[in-house]
Amino acid sequence: MSFFTLKTIALLSMLYDHIAYVWPAVAFGWAPEPLQQGLHYLGRIAAPIFLFSIANGYRHTRSVRRYALRLLLFACLAEQPYYWLFGDHGNILFTLLLGLLALRLLDWGNKCRPGLGHLAAGLLVVLAEVLALSEGKGRYILFILAFYLTEAWPRRKKLLLWLLLLPLGRWSFTWDILTQAAAGTLTGRWLRLWALNTMGPLLGVVLTFFYNGERGRSFPGDKYIWYAAYPLHLLLLAWAAG
Repeated sequence: MSFFTLKTIALLSMLYDHIAYVWPAVAFGWAPEPLQQGLHYLGRIAAPIFLFSIANGYRHTRSVRRYALRLLLFACLAEQPYYWLFGDHGNILFTLLLGLLALRLLDWGNKCRPGLGHLAAGLLVVLAEVLALSEGKGRYILFILAFYLTEAWPRRKKLLLWLLLLPLGRWSFTWDILTQAAAGTLTGRWLRLWALNTMGPLLGVVLTFFYNGERGRSFPGDKYIWYAAYPLHLLLLAWAAG
């Protein structure tokens, strides 16, 4: 599976998820109840692929500085539409930018002294989690680091890691579920929400296992089109919703 194919899948998943947020009847109303539950998972594919794209992009970019500036530019452009649509600050492009910074700290620090890079990147993960700097907070930055560090792992080993890492990334939600289960108060609704928000992204993670290392289809200025699609679709949806 080429990088172009992965990005296309992620873009379509994101669009579906955001359309479902604005017009749930359009996204789910036509389907019977059991199918509606499954359709929610389609929107969870996007985030892991976007996080993977930073790890992959960092490995292949000619200039980390220009890469970071592109992310910063479009993150700033997307911030106001993101707020209009979701009523919150810190869109995912800022998260991707922080993830890129974590990767740079990892490599730079380890070149200076073994282990220093892991410490610096870990501190950034903690800081982003505690301060809630952007969407996904520290766990998304941790996931970017995991994609980067496990590139050469066999698929089975990667799968086992992510089966552990995804629930841990939602540690507070997972703890609530375990507490309710121990108390005998766990309901099917809460279990479905936990599965959607913790194991749902596993679908996107698994797709990254089939990346073949090829860029795939390209055209002039395509990198800017991918970036511009994010603030543009937020702006259109915010306008339609308001």
